[in-house]
Amino acid sequence: MRRFKTKRLLWILSLAPIALVANLLLTIIFVYFVLVFDIYLNTEKLSKIDNSMNAFCQNVAHNSIFTKGQVVFRVDRGTLLYRLHPYISGGGDPYGYAPFFIFPHHRTIILAEEVLKTNNLALKSIVAHEMGHIQGGLKHFGPKKEMEQYANDFAKKITKPSLKKEPHE
Repeated sequence: MRRFKTKRLLWILSLAPIALVANLLLTIIFVYFVLVFDIYLNTEKLSKIDNSMNAFCQNVAHNSIFTKGQVVFRVDRGTLLYRLHPYISGGGDPYGYAPFFIFPHHRTIILAEEVLKTNNLALKSIVAHEMGHIQGGLKHFGPKKEMEQYANDFAKKITKPSLKKEPHE
């Protein structure tokens, strides 16, 4: 009888890690869907808000250095990522973000509403920086400092003035 109880206890204890892993996976899936739903609910396509601004951003995105394809620009209207950013990173509000970890098959850049009020040079730098995150993707997913450095280097390549010579008259 004692042997039976020991086997049963071991069997029950062996189920605990399985239940823990299952609950962890369910939690991850739930959080993923909450983030996706939140982004679609609390962002709006830039083309619906300001078509000329969207055209400007698309022009920045159509660069031969950027090889990931068409980019969709959205404006943040209060997503969880935007609202929680100061608490997570310890910094101020983000100007924009590229949620490539949530939408690996989409090239989406989400801009803060305040960014739309900046000058074109600042907007170009922000868009180019976020394109760097998309271009780097999971290959450069790691320490924040390295990810930001890659995105900054990529933005410098995109925003540097071309060295084309003007034809002489």
